[in-house]
Amino acid sequence: MSIEVMVKVIQRAPESGSKLNCMIIMANWCNDEGDSLRPSIALLAEAMRVSRSQAQRVLHELMPATPEDEAAGNWWFRVVGNDKGGAPGMTRRYKMNVARLDECPLLPEFERAAARRRNKSETGRIGATGRMDATGRMDATSRAAPMRPDSSEDSSIERERARDDGKDFEQARRAWPTGFADSRKDALKVWLALSPEDRVEASSEISRFVDANKSAGRTLICSFAAYLSEHRWTALPYRRPTPSSSAAATEPKASPRPSRPTAFQRANPHLYPELFGQPKPDAEAAA
Repeated sequence: MSIEVMVKVIQRAPESGSKLNCMIIMANWCNDEGDSLRPSIALLAEAMRVSRSQAQRVLHELMPATPEDEAAGNWWFRVVGNDKGGAPGMTRRYKMNVARLDECPLLPEFERAAARRRNKSETGRIGATGRMDATGRMDATSRAAPMRPDSSEDSSIERERARDDGKDFEQARRAWPTGFADSRKDALKVWLALSPEDRVEASSEISRFVDANKSAGRTLICSFAAYLSEHRWTALPYRRPTPSSSAAATEPKASPRPSRPTAFQRANPHLYPELFGQPKPDAEAAA
């Protein structure tokens, strides 16, 4: 496992979708040099949450198409051992092109975040663009520079995250099968646009939505952002509500059925006016 290579893939790889997902998973299995990479197609498909043929197709698209591409370094993965599969039970050995990742520039959002970090280390504050003058004071440009959080996301999203705390969103995102490979920024924007009731319903219906897709034979499930923006949980069959335990506890109990009078009670009806509707002798005398 190489955290360094995974960070490079996330911050530098000019790929998206299934290709980026495949590169992140392969980076998780290789070492810092891109070697020691021996995944089977079945294991790769399981990690990518796609079919075996889909995983094989995506991996082949990341490999050199011609010998010229391989010689020019125009590839992300190439076979370096067991190209025919080797003995039964053996898998191919791949190499990841870490050198090509090093040559790729940072993606724009990560470049902006890196510039803010460099600026902070040079000036001691975020967003300051000037330098101290001869008197030891910051110039007007530096004092007027706005303070911004050191993040690659929009400040509006950061403010919403601060208010919402993001706990419910992160919990729902972890429950989604492809949540780690989807765009977190797109999903968060849609999440914040939903009403609180829709958020609760969307989170509670994730497992039913995934089970419905699996039962229909689908191996590919839509992104978390598409699930939220299109309200796809509303297409699920109606779920009948089950009576809660509190409702059952407050429901009035039926009174027990009265038993038949005994022989003694029938012989002495004046002692049991509640059964025969006759007043007691003492009550009649008092009246």
